[in-house]
Amino acid sequence: MSVGEDECLILACADGAGSASEGGLGAAIACRQFCLRARDALSGDLRIADLSAPELLGWYGAVRDDLTEEASRRGIRPRELACTLLTAVLSPDAGVFAQVGDGVIVVGADESYRAVTWPTSGEYANETTFLTADAFEHAFECVRWQSPAHEVALLTDGLQRLALSYADRSVHAPFFIPMFRALRAAELPDLLAPELERFLDSPAVNQRTDDDKTLVLAMWA
Repeated sequence: MSVGEDECLILACADGAGSASEGGLGAAIACRQFCLRARDALSGDLRIADLSAPELLGWYGAVRDDLTEEASRRGIRPRELACTLLTAVLSPDAGVFAQVGDGVIVVGADESYRAVTWPTSGEYANETTFLTADAFEHAFECVRWQSPAHEVALLTDGLQRLALSYADRSVHAPFFIPMFRALRAAELPDLLAPELERFLDSPAVNQRTDDDKTLVLAMWA
């Protein structure tokens, strides 16, 4: 999208808590509301270069309030909408990444990748902090990126063991290289979605994880 004179890329990825009855709904609401708030804020006088950790934390708090209001409308506890949230707000030259909960944000160029954030839980941990938690801000991470992020991936914890090397806290580049090659070569990127879905549900992937798998891939044309 274009915001004023800026080209802007807004990404969000979330994972509903497995123990929450409406975790999937909570994840969908969190992604939608974050993107809307970021778009509205950047449509005013705010520029991406001016974004700060307190600004992003305020957006996350507002999204948490949205989840609380939705829970009230449904007559359920906010905990039933519990989810993680990973986000990116980018221009061609810089950006801001933020996260609450597990999952990881990866940036790359020229088939070299690095993790912007590292999962707060261990490789086999079953607990994390969700956006609906009373003190979610204690788990809030925010990273300003002062250079171009040519390729960006946001992924939930179900893919961590495939995408990360825990021994040296590095990114497993072979996981991302073929996907970004395909994205770069695609004339109609939307047509890649079914192929990606088949890959994520393939026996080779499911043998290594039994958790939900969400992956967002983006790159500057």
